[in-house]
Amino acid sequence: MNGDRIIQAAAGIGILAALISWFGIVPLHARASSQEAETASLLTRVAASPMPADRLVPFRRELERRVEMLDRECPSGVDEGPPDLAGIIRALSLPIDGSTVIDQTFTAERSGPTGFDLDLPWAVTPVRIELTASWSAIANVLESIEAMAAPNRMTEFRLDRDLEPDVEIARVSIEIEVLHRVSQSEEQ
Repeated sequence: MNGDRIIQAAAGIGILAALISWFGIVPLHARASSQEAETASLLTRVAASPMPADRLVPFRRELERRVEMLDRECPSGVDEGPPDLAGIIRALSLPIDGSTVIDQTFTAERSGPTGFDLDLPWAVTPVRIELTASWSAIANVLESIEAMAAPNRMTEFRLDRDLEPDVEIARVSIEIEVLHRVSQSEEQ
């Protein structure tokens, strides 16, 4: 009787293994084979394309432009850990002289998630700039933000100007998020 149970269990395991391979493994191999065939077909069509090489030049230029843009906007050599907020504030600060720059305030918040999924752990540190200044000073701050070495994105820009047309002073509120890679100590 004990031998019959072993034979039944072996037959059951064999049937189960056959079902798993038929419904699990075979479709994956079929899909991989079809993708390999499609890739080979596309490579053959590209190689045999009658399009002259000079017609591909604009597409290559656009590809190079986009690669450069990605390299510029998604730098790989970014330091780990929170950004140097004091250095950022020094770089964006303008001298308060009472006529060109009347008032400026910087407020930094805690680092938080970026809002987009990446394999690399990234975080952002919001920095708010409140500035009462002339149009040229506001333009200087915007240019300084654009020229910052630390990768950043502007998330808010609010401008309140005086209703008098002769007054060249405005109040601006700018929020930037400075991106940085999360260090091992921050993850814990």
